Amino acid sequence: MQISWRYHQNVLGSAWAALDPYHNLRVAAALLRDCLAAHDHWLPSAGCYHAPNNARRAERYSQRVQTHWLRLTDEPLGVVDGAP
Repeated sequence: MQISWRYHQNVLGSAWAALDPYHNLRVAAALLRDCLAAHDHWLPSAGCYHAPNNARRAERYSQRVQTHWLRLTDEPLGVVDGAP
């Protein structure tokens, strides 16, 4: 996971910290956790993670994730590994 410096400077800290892969993963996990807490399903959470301040872009991204998911698997979009 690579967090965009452009959009997340405030949570990444310094440019050097942003280049640390472990720090980057911790920040990404926190952002995704916050998105999952704010939404009832992992698809809108993925959209929130991608574009937290732009609902239209977030929805489009969620739809693209769903399209790819359905193309790659026969699994339903409901519960995945116990996650909502």
